[in-house]
Amino acid sequence: MASYTPWLNEHGALVDYTDTARAPAKDFFQLFMTPSEVIYRMWKIVPPTRPENHPAPLEIRDTWEEFKHDERLHSEIQRVAGDRTVHYLMNIIEGHLDYLSRLPHDVLIKIMLMLDLESIAHLSMTCRLFREIGKSNDLWEKLYKIHNKQPITQELLMLVDQKGWHDVFFTNKLQLQMQMRRLGQGDYAFITQQ
Repeated sequence: MASYTPWLNEHGALVDYTDTARAPAKDFFQLFMTPSEVIYRMWKIVPPTRPENHPAPLEIRDTWEEFKHDERLHSEIQRVAGDRTVHYLMNIIEGHLDYLSRLPHDVLIKIMLMLDLESIAHLSMTCRLFREIGKSNDLWEKLYKIHNKQPITQELLMLVDQKGWHDVFFTNKLQLQMQMRRLGQGDYAFITQQ
């Protein structure tokens, strides 16, 4: 088995996922996976109309080997988080770790800079991390500098402060010149989406 030590988060976990269960349940749960065990915690949320029923929080701890065969825990995780989460945990146990999303942000930005715009859009739809990076000003500033040869002026930086690098990147050059001229004259510059 591969060493997972370099890939642990600040809490010493490979997976540290907290969420609310899928509808219609409103239960709150946490999945915490270390290099040796899977910990599932669940807090059952009951309507205030049933005050006599206050279930205690639940915690299940399984080693990786026990988790492989614990159908009861699999069905509980499927109920609150879905089949994909169980498959994700099983893949980690089998040695298939998602290394890409665990890389530092600056490395991920360098990787995304090598992609075309359509691929960046598709990668941004895969998970929350890539969605955040796909919207980050750092990425779009670097893309703007790569694809636009005009110098970065003070007016452009003022427009970036208002709109962000993403919107400035997708503004056509004629529209951008007009907006920078308006900003230079003290008028309000607006960006229309195409």
